Formats: sequence, structure tokens, C-alpha cells
Amino acid sequence: MPITPRPRTYCCPACHWSRTVAPRSDVRIRGIDHFDCCPACGHQPLETKAASTAQVMLAEVADRMKRFRA
Repeated sequence: MPITPRPRTYCCPACHWSRTVAPRSDVRIRGIDHFDCCPACGHQPLETKAASTAQVMLAEVADRMKRFRA
């Protein structure tokens, strides 16, 4: 039975880029809901932690805004 991963916040210690992702399924897509290295500067490894409720809500609003524009 598939289990949806918990929301995570990725942060680059070099350039301070960050992104909170809330996967919709157990399939992880690199660069969309999973990051191995920083897309801004290429630094790796990234710091990762469980996302707070506020971070998850902001990420969901941003995702819906992107879909609304398309």
C-alpha cells in the first residue's frame, strides 16, 4: 500500500535557497518534490527538515496559484 511522504523543507546552506514540498503521492520526482542538490547554485547536500504547518499551507497556496495561471 503506497504511503504519501510527509512534507519537507529543503534549504541550501550556501545560497539560502529553500523550498517546501508536500508530495501528492508516493512517487517522488527529482526537481519537483525531491532535491539532491540546490537548483540555484548546485551545492550539495541540502539541509532538510519536516515542514511546519504554516510552510505546508504556503506551499499549497503557491502551487494552486501556479495552476490557476496556466
